[in-house]
Amino acid sequence: MLKKIDKAESFVREHRQLFQCPVCSEPFVTVEDHHITCSKDHRFDLSKKGTLHLLMKPAQSEYTRNMLLSRQRIAQSGFWHPLLQAIRSVIKHPEGTLLDVGCGEGAHSAYLRGQGITGPIIAFDISKEGINLAAGSYEDVFFAVADLAHSPFASGQYDTILNILSPSNYSEFDRLLKKDGQVIKVVPNPDYLKELRALKKEKETPYSNERVVQKFEDHFDDVEKITITYTVDLFEDMVEDFMNMTPLGWHIDKEYEEIITKLNEVTVDLLILIGE
Repeated sequence: MLKKIDKAESFVREHRQLFQCPVCSEPFVTVEDHHITCSKDHRFDLSKKGTLHLLMKPAQSEYTRNMLLSRQRIAQSGFWHPLLQAIRSVIKHPEGTLLDVGCGEGAHSAYLRGQGITGPIIAFDISKEGINLAAGSYEDVFFAVADLAHSPFASGQYDTILNILSPSNYSEFDRLLKKDGQVIKVVPNPDYLKELRALKKEKETPYSNERVVQKFEDHFDDVEKITITYTVDLFEDMVEDFMNMTPLGWHIDKEYEEIITKLNEVTVDLLILIGE
C-alpha cells in the first residue's frame, strides 16, 4: 500500500497541469523525490501527510485545532448532508476537476467524493491545522495549504469551483474556470442559525446577504439560486461542538448549562448560487 506522501506525489505528477508556482506563476516541470519544482527552480515539498504547502508566507488563522475538530464532528454527524446533496445535484461535470476553496477540515469534499464525484478534487485552505486534519481523516481528495490571493492553481483547468461559506475572488475564479465551468457559492440566508443569534445579549441588526448576492449576480450572466432550509436536532453531546464551530458561538455570554436547556435544535437556512 502506498504511503500518503507517495500517493500525493503520484497525484501531482498525473495532474501537474492543474498547478502553477505561487511565486512566479510558471508551470511545475519536475515532480520527484517528494517535491515539485517550477521552470524557475522554485521548489515545494510534499509533507508526510500527503499535503502540499503552497503559501507565499505564514497566514494568520483563527481556526484552532479544537475548533476544527468540533467542525469535523458536526460535519460527520450529517449536519451538512442536505446542503451537500443539493450541491451534488447541480454539479454539471462530476467527472471533471473540482476545486474546493476554503475547505477547512475537508469534510465537504470528502462527502462529495462519496456521492459520485469521480474527477480530481483539490481542496485547499490557508489553515495548516485544517489541512493536516483533513489529510489525516479522508482519502481520495488532494489537500493543499494555499491562499486564493496568491493562487497556485493553473488557468482554465477547473470545471467546478466550490465556495461554501468562505470569501470569494471572482477575477481569480474567472482565471481558473474552463469555458463551460461553474462556480457554486453558498451564503447564509437571514434565518441561518437564528437560534444561536437569539442567545446573544445584544440586539443585532438582522443579517442580510443582499450585497453578497448582488455581487455574484453582477459577475455572472447566468445565475441560478436554490434555497436550502432544514432544522437539525442538537443532542446534548453536540452542543459544545456546535458552539465551538462557528464564530457566532464564540462570544455568547451565557452559562453553558443555560445554553444546553435552550439550544436543542438549529435552523440551517442557506442560499446556493450557481454561476456559469
